[in-house]
Amino acid sequence: MSVRVVRTRSGEDVICDLFEVTTKDKSDDVVALQLRHPYLIFITPGMEAEADGEIHKLSSPDINFEPWIPLSKDKAVMLKLDEVVSAYETYDEVIEKYNELVEAVTHGDRNQNPSTEERESE
Repeated sequence: MSVRVVRTRSGEDVICDLFEVTTKDKSDDVVALQLRHPYLIFITPGMEAEADGEIHKLSSPDINFEPWIPLSKDKAVMLKLDEVVSAYETYDEVIEKYNELVEAVTHGDRNQNPSTEERESE
């Protein structure tokens, strides 16, 4: 899995399992990115004022995930390269939280929508 945070041109940070989409010709140029299990990721800071009231520091920030493109039927979304500002690796703790979320959602979908084989075996 290649978990990355993608900063879009609109300023959103999207965490996802990221794949490059290339052309089939000899050049193998990257033409788009495929974002699997994309979630908007943002920090809700716990700000603390110092004694003089001027300096602020982050204190136990909360990392929040929201479905990105929540009305999409598919769990993978294509994004044109010109919509991407950057893609970067994030901290292991963030990746662990993301993986837990994806696993919970994936298992939840399977439990709510059992496959044909699972229904036939009941």
